[in-house]
Amino acid sequence: MAAGRSLSIQVSTYYEYPIRQAIRAFKHHEDMTKLPLLLHALRQLPRPHGCHRNNSVIVAMPTTNQRLVKRGFDPVSILSAQLSKHWQIPLWHGVERIDDTVSQQGLTRAERLSNLDNAFALTEKPPVKRLLLFDDVATTGASLQALARAFISSEQTVTINAQSHNNYHISAYALAHGSQP
Repeated sequence: MAAGRSLSIQVSTYYEYPIRQAIRAFKHHEDMTKLPLLLHALRQLPRPHGCHRNNSVIVAMPTTNQRLVKRGFDPVSILSAQLSKHWQIPLWHGVERIDDTVSQQGLTRAERLSNLDNAFALTEKPPVKRLLLFDDVATTGASLQALARAFISSEQTVTINAQSHNNYHISAYALAHGSQP
């Protein structure tokens, strides 16, 4: 992320059998029969302390238009919408993926980190200071860290331009933690 800041990621389970097969079937084959299992695992994530609908938003990991066209749907949006219902915390869609990066799947840790440099941009200012980032699978955490950097960068720009400090409180969550290949 940025100097002096770290991002811890809370996950509900490991990316291993049977969750791995369920996530892959849902994500790559739009197999909705796997959704109940994934939602059960998702509901194991502890609700963040002190977060509620008036002071927090969930920021789902944005996808590229190319991946959206290829898949025909956005699995992370479906999961994050269910998490939003479960926690009673709204989704916020003010960030977009601006890259043409390759899929993170199969990349080494170093490749994952450099693959996502400047991959996200804010399209509007978040309405609250508590941001709950969400992705389906966190292997190295590179995607979530890159997403968090987009908010930190906007924070620094506002500080320079307006002499104020936003101090976003950023937490990260994922359905599953994958092991690095």
